[in-house]
Amino acid sequence: MSKKYYIQPTGAWGIILWSVALIIIFFGVILQLEIFSLNVIPILIWIIGLVYIFYIIKSSWIKVSDNQIIIKEPNYHRTRSFDLKNVSVRSTNKFQLEFDFDNHDYFPVKITSTTKVLEEIKKRVGDQ
Repeated sequence: MSKKYYIQPTGAWGIILWSVALIIIFFGVILQLEIFSLNVIPILIWIIGLVYIFYIIKSSWIKVSDNQIIIKEPNYHRTRSFDLKNVSVRSTNKFQLEFDFDNHDYFPVKITSTTKVLEEIKKRVGDQ
């Protein structure tokens, strides 16, 4: 049985994704302050920003099954699948895990989430 865990993108791409989302939201705030009246344009920009944030959250996940880990990040259009025996997991701090792959074609992936989700992922992978 596999279970999907939603995570936050981290690293350089995570910073870029969340920075673009904040720029869009604050652009709507600045436009609203410049116009000084309720207008449609800032509201449309806020809606675009919220849709972009929803996209980031919905396309950042890890699915752990009995013998495989599937990783989806918003900056890649495809999912990446790895056998559990080829993946090592280590905890970098309380809110982050790092997946290191035996196949060195892939950089290690750092994920951020709540401690409960990270503990569940570590139990499913088999590392404590």
